[in-house]
Amino acid sequence: MRPYAGCDLERAAQVALTQETIARALDVSVVELRSPTRQRAAVALARQVAMYLTHVAFGFSLSAVGRHFGRDRTTAAHACRQIEDRRDDKDFDMLLDRLERAVRRMSRADTLQ
Repeated sequence: MRPYAGCDLERAAQVALTQETIARALDVSVVELRSPTRQRAAVALARQVAMYLTHVAFGFSLSAVGRHFGRDRTTAAHACRQIEDRRDDKDFDMLLDRLERAVRRMSRADTLQ
């Protein structure tokens, strides 16, 4: 299954922007983040954050999130639950808030150009 099959370019760009932003912010490579294998724990966390923000910031369905990340809906749902559970940590919650604002802002700026 191709990650962007049947999806419009704007939504694919939002996912790519989110992946690149999260990879940079959490110090993992985009290649690792997009890898079909689990990778190391830091990469798995970064991927879960990117999946969560794609769902929350852009309103992608869990099925769409899974497709864009080369995974299924249940994996996307699991990622969102894992990240939501970690939001009790104030520092992690603040990081997520900042990342969400950054991703939304960059997406709007990209759309305006």
